[in-house]
Amino acid sequence: MCGKAAVSNLSWKDIYAWAASLTPPEELPENPANRINISPSRLRRVSEPDSMVWETLPAIYANGDSDQPTEAIWPFLPHWSQGQLPRNKEGKLLSTANARLRHDGRPFAPSYLSAWSKDMRVLVPVSWFYEFSSRVRPQIPYAVFPLHAPFWMLCGLGSWFRSADGSRNLSISIITVEPNEVLKSVGHHRSPAILRTPVDAGRWLGAPKQEALELLRPFPEESMGIEQVPMGVKIPGNEKIELPDCLDRS
Repeated sequence: MCGKAAVSNLSWKDIYAWAASLTPPEELPENPANRINISPSRLRRVSEPDSMVWETLPAIYANGDSDQPTEAIWPFLPHWSQGQLPRNKEGKLLSTANARLRHDGRPFAPSYLSAWSKDMRVLVPVSWFYEFSSRVRPQIPYAVFPLHAPFWMLCGLGSWFRSADGSRNLSISIITVEPNEVLKSVGHHRSPAILRTPVDAGRWLGAPKQEALELLRPFPEESMGIEQVPMGVKIPGNEKIELPDCLDRS
């Protein structure tokens, strides 16, 4: 799965230079802020809606003649949740940070089918993501980073919502697929859907559904690095973490 991610010295100019199959807008927004410990949006106290901490990830969505960059709320807020974290009929919060690809029947759970049917696919560039070993207690965190690319380009689904001030905002879920051997080595059972080539970026946003589904597959082991990181990454919002040199993106 993808429960945490990092954005380190990413620039929209570099992202569009790599993903040359995309059409950037005439003007690019400010570059994503550097954050090495991004968790999905959460309530500090479940009983208090005002304790909400909204988190964002950079995202790109098709917008007419261009592919538009933005900061998107993470996780996915279905249209029926009215801009709040979704809950089931019993009032329990639903986990919508990741949309697991299904191989039987419809490709995604009901919460995401409207986005899928409307081709609301998004790209989510991140510097690396974190996984937690399920084989030990307490779980050991690992950073998973690209060996042969400047960043990961993840596949996601998007949903638009209106915030309290009336503004229109995008929320996203990161699609997950089966893990490769690198992720299995730390006992992980899912992986973000990572694009392999720059050409695939344009295909994910604009290709017919069946062609887009063919892009959702495990990433090659030989192009994926993994490194243990300090336990402090488990604390939401903790940016004071001494990371290994392999994650230096300066």
